[in-house]
Amino acid sequence: MDKRKTIAQLVELSNAPVDGNHEITFQNPWEAKAFALVVQLHQEKHYKWNEWAEQLSAEIKRAGENQSGEDYYHLWLKAAESLVVKKGLCQKNELLNKKKRLKAAQNDGG
Repeated sequence: MDKRKTIAQLVELSNAPVDGNHEITFQNPWEAKAFALVVQLHQEKHYKWNEWAEQLSAEIKRAGENQSGEDYYHLWLKAAESLVVKKGLCQKNELLNKKKRLKAAQNDGG
Protein backbone atom coordinates (compact mmCIF):
# COMPACT_ATOMS: atom_id res chain seq x y z
CA MET A 1 0.00 0.00 0.00
CA ASP A 2 1.44 3.38 -0.91
CA LYS A 3 1.91 6.06 1.74
CA ARG A 4 -0.74 8.42 0.36
CA LYS A 5 -3.39 5.70 0.54
CA THR A 6 -2.24 4.68 4.03
CA ILE A 7 -2.47 8.25 5.30
CA ALA A 8 -5.83 8.79 3.60
CA GLN A 9 -7.19 5.70 5.38
CA LEU A 10 -5.83 6.93 8.69
CA VAL A 11 -7.43 10.34 8.25
CA GLU A 12 -10.75 8.70 7.40
CA LEU A 13 -10.64 6.35 10.39
CA SER A 14 -9.40 8.89 12.91
CA ASN A 15 -11.20 12.06 11.82
CA ALA A 16 -7.90 13.98 11.89
CA PRO A 17 -8.14 17.77 11.46
CA VAL A 18 -7.92 18.82 7.82
CA ASP A 19 -7.91 22.11 5.94
CA GLY A 20 -10.04 23.19 2.99
CA ASN A 21 -7.95 21.03 0.64
CA HIS A 22 -8.45 17.97 2.86
CA GLU A 23 -4.78 18.09 3.90
CA ILE A 24 -3.98 17.10 7.48
CA THR A 25 -3.22 20.11 9.66
CA PHE A 26 -0.85 20.42 12.60
CA GLN A 27 -0.54 23.39 14.95
CA ASN A 28 2.77 22.25 16.49
CA PRO A 29 5.70 20.10 15.33
CA TRP A 30 5.08 17.47 18.04
CA GLU A 31 1.63 16.81 16.54
CA ALA A 32 3.16 15.87 13.20
CA LYS A 33 5.68 13.66 14.99
CA ALA A 34 2.90 11.88 16.90
CA PHE A 35 1.02 11.37 13.66
CA ALA A 36 4.14 10.01 11.94
CA LEU A 37 4.81 7.65 14.85
CA VAL A 38 1.32 6.15 14.58
CA VAL A 39 1.74 5.67 10.82
CA GLN A 40 5.20 4.12 11.27
CA LEU A 41 4.03 1.66 13.92
CA HIS A 42 1.18 0.60 11.66
CA GLN A 43 3.53 0.18 8.69
CA GLU A 44 5.72 -2.01 10.89
CA LYS A 45 2.57 -4.12 11.50
CA HIS A 46 2.40 -3.55 15.27
CA TYR A 47 -1.35 -2.99 14.95
CA LYS A 48 -4.12 -2.70 12.39
CA TRP A 49 -5.89 0.54 11.53
CA ASN A 50 -9.11 -0.60 13.15
CA GLU A 51 -7.23 -1.23 16.43
CA TRP A 52 -5.83 2.29 16.24
CA ALA A 53 -9.23 3.80 15.46
CA GLU A 54 -10.83 1.93 18.37
CA GLN A 55 -8.14 3.12 20.79
CA LEU A 56 -8.41 6.74 19.63
CA SER A 57 -12.19 6.55 19.82
CA ALA A 58 -11.94 5.25 23.40
CA GLU A 59 -9.67 8.16 24.37
CA ILE A 60 -12.06 10.67 22.78
CA LYS A 61 -15.01 9.12 24.61
CA ARG A 62 -13.09 9.21 27.92
CA ALA A 63 -12.37 12.90 27.40
CA GLY A 64 -16.06 13.50 26.75
CA GLU A 65 -17.47 16.94 26.21
CA ASN A 66 -14.53 18.54 28.02
CA GLN A 67 -12.26 18.12 25.01
CA SER A 68 -11.87 20.77 22.36
CA GLY A 69 -10.44 20.55 18.87
CA GLU A 70 -7.15 21.78 20.32
CA ASP A 71 -7.00 18.64 22.47
CA TYR A 72 -7.19 16.32 19.47
CA TYR A 73 -3.49 15.48 19.17
CA HIS A 74 -3.15 15.16 22.94
CA LEU A 75 -5.78 12.44 22.69
CA TRP A 76 -3.97 11.04 19.65
CA LEU A 77 -0.76 10.80 21.69
CA LYS A 78 -2.57 9.28 24.66
CA ALA A 79 -4.11 6.66 22.36
CA ALA A 80 -0.70 5.87 20.87
CA GLU A 81 0.81 5.47 24.34
CA SER A 82 -2.02 3.17 25.42
CA LEU A 83 -1.76 1.04 22.30
CA VAL A 84 2.04 0.75 22.55
CA VAL A 85 1.69 -0.55 26.11
CA LYS A 86 -1.26 -2.80 25.23
CA LYS A 87 0.72 -4.34 22.36
CA GLY A 88 3.75 -4.93 24.62
CA LEU A 89 6.08 -2.61 22.70
CA CYS A 90 7.11 -1.08 26.01
CA GLN A 91 6.08 -1.23 29.63
CA LYS A 92 3.92 1.50 31.14
CA ASN A 93 6.61 2.43 33.67
CA GLU A 94 9.19 2.75 30.85
CA LEU A 95 6.88 5.13 29.05
CA LEU A 96 6.21 7.19 32.18
CA ASN A 97 9.93 7.43 32.98
CA LYS A 98 10.73 8.55 29.43
CA LYS A 99 8.01 11.20 29.59
CA LYS A 100 9.40 12.47 32.91
CA ARG A 101 12.92 12.70 31.45
CA LEU A 102 11.65 14.54 28.37
CA LYS A 103 9.65 16.97 30.48
CA ALA A 104 12.65 17.62 32.75
CA ALA A 105 14.90 18.20 29.73
CA GLN A 106 12.30 20.57 28.28
CA ASN A 107 12.09 22.48 31.57
CA ASP A 108 15.88 22.72 31.71
CA GLY A 109 15.90 24.20 28.23
CA GLY A 110 17.54 21.10 26.75
